[in-house]
Amino acid sequence: MDVVGTRANAPAAPAPWAEFGRQLRRWRQRAGLTQAQVGTRVGYDHSAISKLEGGRREPSPRLARHLDEVLGAGGELLAVYTASRHEDADTAPRAAGGTRPGPLPGDTGDGGDAGAAVPVFPDVLGWPYRLPSHGLECPLHDDEGCTVPAPADALPAYLAFCAAGLPADTGSDTVHVLSGLLVACWRTGAERTSPETITAVEQALHAIVRRMEGLAGASRRAFRRLAAGYAQLAGELRMQRGQNGMAMAWLHKGLGWAAVSDGVGMCATILYDMSTVARLEYDAPSALAYARAIRAADPGLRWTSVAADLCEARAHALGGDALESRLHLARARTGLSRLGERDLTEAPWLCGAAGEVHLESGTGGALRDIAALTADRSAACLAAEATERSLSSLAERMRPARLLLTLRLADCHACAGDPEAALAVAGPVLAEASAVPSAVIGRELRGLRGRLATRWGGRPDVRDFIDPFGRSLP
Repeated sequence: MDVVGTRANAPAAPAPWAEFGRQLRRWRQRAGLTQAQVGTRVGYDHSAISKLEGGRREPSPRLARHLDEVLGAGGELLAVYTASRHEDADTAPRAAGGTRPGPLPGDTGDGGDAGAAVPVFPDVLGWPYRLPSHGLECPLHDDEGCTVPAPADALPAYLAFCAAGLPADTGSDTVHVLSGLLVACWRTGAERTSPETITAVEQALHAIVRRMEGLAGASRRAFRRLAAGYAQLAGELRMQRGQNGMAMAWLHKGLGWAAVSDGVGMCATILYDMSTVARLEYDAPSALAYARAIRAADPGLRWTSVAADLCEARAHALGGDALESRLHLARARTGLSRLGERDLTEAPWLCGAAGEVHLESGTGGALRDIAALTADRSAACLAAEATERSLSSLAERMRPARLLLTLRLADCHACAGDPEAALAVAGPVLAEASAVPSAVIGRELRGLRGRLATRWGGRPDVRDFIDPFGRSLP
């Protein structure tokens, strides 16, 4: 389901990641390696290692383990990471409540466009005219039914709000404009991949954080809720581009803002995304920990239990525990059938047809992963059936999701030992999937090609699919 300064003049990084950075530098120097050499060995650019050493970026658990192994730290660097992560979790709500404890993602030249001179106002075809919309209530007035200014009126208000160094209106109209923009960007991101969308989201988020520091009472709570929503979307968009480090950084910020604004539901959905990012990093233990945190966010909510079960099923499948994965899939299916009116209000994305799409997609993904690990053809066939059901319920306009699920369906057929079916399903979308700027779709395509090459690489039709330009395969 997959959110500006000069580096030489940057102030000393605050705790908790400063200590990890210092220890990383110490072990790197002890190993006699440059930042570029370390980056090459762990698959990152030297600038990313510089930011880690400066305490300006939180590493993923997988990267922390890899750095510990590459530098021969014998678990000591990983221990510092674990301690730093606990300290960061303890201080996140307090830090998110007002003054910024350190640079936001995009502040230090890490690939974001948040500091662009002219704020971007994206395509507003999906602009909402009333709140709640797309599951988002008004951050000021909850579900009262607020009117959102039309795009022609929203544009000047948005530009004025984003203008650095100028007084900004933080009243109801501005909150409604920012809410409308968030909904529009969410819809755009679901229907197509667009660099302009992530630029707009991160620009607005940086402006919200700047303005949030001087607010109090209901206004501060409203802007925290907006910041959490924008940070979650920035994380999802970065995840789609394969920038999992930035995705997790935004999601971590969003979780803190959601927690201090009493956004239990938003905390749960952010944790859902964090579990997904961990899974994309092949980090099954962290994916499982985030999934369990969803359930703990509010054990009394039915929909959080369903979301937790879906994430736990995927995490267990990634870790090779087919029995636990199937158990959680069955629990998710039962729980989904029992969702009620409150769940529909708080989590519309998990109710009705949308909920069926999530359930069948999660089922297909988990069973496909099990089949890939165990060569269980019956699991692969069940995965194909679930993925087909998900595709049949997914709107045609949700093109990125349809491409991903189509490739997954083809991979299910490959796991079931049927290359002809795999090629028949994936062939018609190959050109589009190869061109779309989505790392998640690209990852699915690479997995399919790798599986076909491993088992049927000698077949001419498979070779044409793997490399349509006829280059020799490795």
